[in-house]
Amino acid sequence: MMRNFNLTLVLARLSSAEANALAEKSMLSSFQIITCSFIVEFCRSRRAKSLLASVALASCALVSVPSSAADASAWRLDQSLDLPEGLSLSGAFRSRFENARNSVRSGTPNDQVLTFRTRIDARYKENGRVWQFEVMDARQQYADADGILGTGDVNALDIQQASVKLALGSEATTLKLGRFTSDYGSRRLVARPIYRNTFNAFDGLEFTHTAPNGNQVAVLATQPVQRLPTDKASVLDNDFEWDKSSNNRRFYGVFTTQPAPLAGKTGGYFDRLRTEAYYFSLREKSDTILDSSINTLGLRAEVRAQPGQFDFEVEGILQRGDNTRLAADGSVSRGDHRAEYAFFELGYSFAVPSRLRVLFEIDYGSGNDLGTPQRQERFNQLFGVTAFAYGPTGFYGVFNASNIITPGLRASFNPIAGLNLMASYRHFWLADRRDSLGRTKQSDPSGLTDSYMGHHLDLRARWDVSPLSIRIEVGAVIYKPKGFQERNSVFTYGGAELTF
Repeated sequence: MMRNFNLTLVLARLSSAEANALAEKSMLSSFQIITCSFIVEFCRSRRAKSLLASVALASCALVSVPSSAADASAWRLDQSLDLPEGLSLSGAFRSRFENARNSVRSGTPNDQVLTFRTRIDARYKENGRVWQFEVMDARQQYADADGILGTGDVNALDIQQASVKLALGSEATTLKLGRFTSDYGSRRLVARPIYRNTFNAFDGLEFTHTAPNGNQVAVLATQPVQRLPTDKASVLDNDFEWDKSSNNRRFYGVFTTQPAPLAGKTGGYFDRLRTEAYYFSLREKSDTILDSSINTLGLRAEVRAQPGQFDFEVEGILQRGDNTRLAADGSVSRGDHRAEYAFFELGYSFAVPSRLRVLFEIDYGSGNDLGTPQRQERFNQLFGVTAFAYGPTGFYGVFNASNIITPGLRASFNPIAGLNLMASYRHFWLADRRDSLGRTKQSDPSGLTDSYMGHHLDLRARWDVSPLSIRIEVGAVIYKPKGFQERNSVFTYGGAELTF
């Protein structure tokens, strides 16, 4: 009897000989191997309908789980392999279908995509060193040639992490060298994406020190990795090209965390306060950008959610810099970068088994004032993510933290164990009505269009099929735009991720 469907999916992607060998070790039935192999191949097939393919993958996860699954422990790949001491091997496979109708973004208004993502992560620990090597293959099918598909969706087989982490005297002080991915703070500026099909990676070093009281400081000196190829035809065809970084694009940072600066001092609520202070610097050069720098300084404070308690989060960010550009006529122009971002959230978690939590949130990100063309005032989100705030990226991804004022309400709860439901309702205004809306490239330089851009309802359901490390996720965003488009925009998605 199969202990975990994750292995079944792995078998479906291996050769028949490799599948038979692993099946013998894991006691998979022939029927399970054949069934899941057929479904995965069906999902790959050009003859498969996109929505059916995605549903088929989720169905494969369900029908392959034995009735005794609830009593089993999560299976992992390296449990079935005779690995040397200190070596671990893990991975995940995800398939997701996305469908957009009446999109306000550039390109075709109606599009769809079926994405596949496979990760393998190997780690070896020895004498205070941790060697890590992670490869990922992210591909697509069925996207339209005139759509918005890009390197956020596709990155054919490439190295995401290849690093060594050294303990400097103790595990409290470490130095990581090589290629790596990272999350920092709220993940608004530096993050390893969760929803998006591809990752952000950096070549360089990351120094981290944790003090006995829990305070931590991290220092970055990196070159951001560019996902390649970038041309539309190659992305559509899932073409392979090694990703690379360049000395022409450098990213530095210092990030400090104080997990409990007031612990034992207030005797109550603010004992749970957590604070962060950080500085990032992005420097770029190219054929047209002779010299550009964006310096980002931010502060963040939060009291995390706890049953029967209010919680809050506040973050403020200033960006200052300058850029020197080469114009088409050969002249050189110089300008300043001056942008701001602010966020506030107030939530309440009910002391009930469903873990119901409701919150109010509001974001502000500055936009360009065309009256001062020598100045860039559009907030730059660097290498952060937006899916958790403004709805799924991928084929929706209308909004980001640039040129925006958006208040909203959000609620989440678990009606049964393992199932989480979330609903978010937001209104959107332009911070500057002459600047463009989010990622849409839609703008009205005259400023005659009203700054109100409409509202959306973001719905999501996540089911963790515990304890088998299978997550099934479906969602929809219904956007009622104003200004640049009057037709309602509808985005739906669904898929499954299997961790092995």
